[in-house]
Amino acid sequence: MDYSSFLPDGNGLSGSNILGGVVCLGSLWHAVMPVFVDEAFALVPHHTVFTPVPVIPVPFFWNLLTAHFFEGHLVEALITVPWVVALARMLERLWTPKALAFHLLFTAILTGMGVFVYELMTVYRTHSHYAFFAPVRGCVGLVVALAVGLRHAYPFEALPLVPHSWGLQCQHLPFALAAFISTVGFLFPRWLPEWPFAPLAFFFGWLHIRYLMWFPYGDSHGDHSPEFTFESMFPRPIRPLVSCCGAIAYRVGTSCCSGFVKLREVDDTLGHAIMYDPAKATDLEVNGGIRPGTADSPSQREYDARRAKALQLLDDNINALLAGEVVASSGLPVREVSWAGAEGVELAVRDDKDL
Repeated sequence: MDYSSFLPDGNGLSGSNILGGVVCLGSLWHAVMPVFVDEAFALVPHHTVFTPVPVIPVPFFWNLLTAHFFEGHLVEALITVPWVVALARMLERLWTPKALAFHLLFTAILTGMGVFVYELMTVYRTHSHYAFFAPVRGCVGLVVALAVGLRHAYPFEALPLVPHSWGLQCQHLPFALAAFISTVGFLFPRWLPEWPFAPLAFFFGWLHIRYLMWFPYGDSHGDHSPEFTFESMFPRPIRPLVSCCGAIAYRVGTSCCSGFVKLREVDDTLGHAIMYDPAKATDLEVNGGIRPGTADSPSQREYDARRAKALQLLDDNINALLAGEVVASSGLPVREVSWAGAEGVELAVRDDKDL
């Protein structure tokens, strides 16, 4: 992969650059004014329930979302910002800025609500008020949500910012990140208090793509293909256990809200390829300043030419077979017609008397 594609483009206003700028500026602001930023934008359960400022009668419910967009330490920001920009820039090749924004907002809000409930349960279980007032913030959920998007869009592409010799692909990233962050956070909660963001973003990111995301090319909400089941997000040894738990959850979901949970019938041979424009999915780089998939791009012209050639060959083959059946029924010599694909177009015609 050419990593120059992850560098800022000419206008510098892409969604990945804006996202990276928000995370970078938020982290710098926290480094300068840590108390104010934590009180106003970090996930503090007390502030989500009760307003900390008498002048503002509304609780700080927005901290469920804003806690995902800045780091508590500049060292963590230096590690996460390049990953946020690189992963978002890869998704921009197939996703629109609107689709990327909806995916991140949906995942961040539901993840924040999950962590909020988890903190309340911790306070109830331990009878300690520390978790009720402790700020939680970090971008680990943001990175995992982007990784889940890459798992769907480019499952077999090499990871960015990682040597190709390692053989790591985008399909390995979401589970690896969620498992690593959860393990470190569970063993050392003081070092990584925001660790619950990772497993919840892993689930809610998959949930958004599976059921809610709009795919214009497929003209449908959600990717219901068998290639994007929840167990497919896990390593193969533990997939049977996840599949069993997922089947139980699916049955419960269909009995409660079948209109949302019930899957469509999808052709197993197509997979989720129908969710993206083939012209964009096959050519991932910019050709002469023209984005792939546009009417004037070389990839679109090549795709249209191959498609027309294949359809013409298929039509000729069907006509030849029909003509052969008529000739065979009349007792005349049969002409055998074969064709070889859409790439190297080749027709072979021969009489049965030459065999």
